[in-house]
Amino acid sequence: MKITLRSCRAFSFPDGTLKDEDKRMVVWWYGPVTKNLPSGTVPKVAVFFRYLDDQNNLGKITKRDVALTHLGLLRIGSVWHKGACETYFPHDKAKFDVSFSEGGWKLIKLADLKSSDLSSKAEADITKYLSESRDHKTYFINFFLPNGKHLLIPCVEFFSRCYGSSSEVNRVLATYSWEGVKERLFKPLDEPPQPGTWPIKLNWRMHKGDAILLAHILYDPYAKLAAKNIYSHIEADFLAGESYSLLRATPWFQGEGQLAVSGISIDGGNAFLALRILGSSQPSGTTIQREKEQRVATEEGKDNDDSIDLPSKRQPGIGEIIDLTDDTEPDHGSSWLDIEEEKFAVLGKPREVIDNWRDKNSSANRQSKPKPGDENRFSTGEAFGAGKDVGKAHLYASLKMESQGILRDMWEAFRYLHKSHPNKIRNVEWFTFENGFSAYSEPKLIQFNPIKDDTNITTSVKHWPFIDYGKQQLRGALVIRAMSDTKYIYIVEIQRKHIASSADSNEVEEETISGLCFVLDDDADFDEWIRRLLSEIRYKKGIFKKVLNRCPGHADAFVHRRSTNDSVYCEAAAKNALRKMGLKL
Repeated sequence: MKITLRSCRAFSFPDGTLKDEDKRMVVWWYGPVTKNLPSGTVPKVAVFFRYLDDQNNLGKITKRDVALTHLGLLRIGSVWHKGACETYFPHDKAKFDVSFSEGGWKLIKLADLKSSDLSSKAEADITKYLSESRDHKTYFINFFLPNGKHLLIPCVEFFSRCYGSSSEVNRVLATYSWEGVKERLFKPLDEPPQPGTWPIKLNWRMHKGDAILLAHILYDPYAKLAAKNIYSHIEADFLAGESYSLLRATPWFQGEGQLAVSGISIDGGNAFLALRILGSSQPSGTTIQREKEQRVATEEGKDNDDSIDLPSKRQPGIGEIIDLTDDTEPDHGSSWLDIEEEKFAVLGKPREVIDNWRDKNSSANRQSKPKPGDENRFSTGEAFGAGKDVGKAHLYASLKMESQGILRDMWEAFRYLHKSHPNKIRNVEWFTFENGFSAYSEPKLIQFNPIKDDTNITTSVKHWPFIDYGKQQLRGALVIRAMSDTKYIYIVEIQRKHIASSADSNEVEEETISGLCFVLDDDADFDEWIRRLLSEIRYKKGIFKKVLNRCPGHADAFVHRRSTNDSVYCEAAAKNALRKMGLKL
């Protein structure tokens, strides 16, 4: 069988599993879990590869035992040659509405397909994909879809992608009993949680994207049981004398949601075998208060008793060869290397997570802190011993928010910033002439008026006030007011048209329009100014830079750049607008 490959982000991974392999190999399947002796701090997973010749013809299957924590890099479909990945196998992409609640899915093995309302063709299709009679044992989550259809997801893939953002969470849940899990994932709260709140204090080894899973483990018995079962099933298999364990990972929250996946259609289109999970809905519920710690120097240059001796952290340089090992633990006190995996899409409305910042005193000059780059290898295991020149590797997948549209994204971003920084942003409201200012969660828009004077204007200007000229549907404008201690800051966003992202694509995106931020010399001028602004901007086709000098105060335009540190979509853009008006968060 000959396949077509596509280019992807180049990445080197010379861990001994792949760096000495002269032939090209594509990651094909994940199998059972085994113990990683002698230390046992990182379980291994059987990863099956298929060889590729120079003409991209698929060859025989070979197996490698790989650290569980490395699966975020060794994604199914990625093609490797001498420890480097530059291409991947483009499986079909799909998005499914699923139920994560009990009754919406069932845990099955390959041999159970016939008894799970799937035809014998489903088993034959999967067996054909696996290509050989080799025993590729695994559990699947069988999601029940409308019209009797099914979505099959291997449990190893579900665990690797849906149980937190960092490989450290995977490692801990699969390696330790519950007391060991709590010790490594959580830190004691400074005070008991108040009713209706979910505060969480993360161990410094966690990634911020782990907060939702870990908060549910802490406060939701359903999630706690799902997390506990990961290790319980693995250990039960080993205690029973098995040399391997089939990982059983189930949904850890309940409710309706979506999964974005890539894979292959099987059983004549009645089922879809997901080989990669690309994104998922987040559970709705109580706002999560995520605590982070910052270290600041004391005047005396001494540490408080509760200060944290954090290691130095860095990210790989461009083109840097990262030597990962799964057979040796990192040294105590070694530096920390952040390695980003493929981003994970948040589908639908993201869960509200508020950061509670607490400063921790620490020495300005910590002589014992290692300098980045001292180590020549990196491991995801538990720190042990010293002098091996092995640093700690931290693998994680950043969350990629799904836009709900710029107007709603900006409104939600300002609401998030108000809750995150209540001492700096006292209130956030939207405005219409009919309703005045309102803090109600669902904002309303001010509708533009059509241009009635047809003389001396182009057709494009005449059509601009309409989101759909053919249907005579007018655009709207969202006006936001953020109140600080000293002033009101106003934001104006224009409703965007949806346009094709490219000539050969069925996907659409919003047209690019800058936002406007301004403060007034006299807030009593707001009503008159906003009416004049929304009238004049029609003739400028929404380009705010052309009307800045008309503002009776200080105004500026801003763009909607995204940041990898955004907790909600458009957070960086909202902060940028506030900063331009003198409010830095």
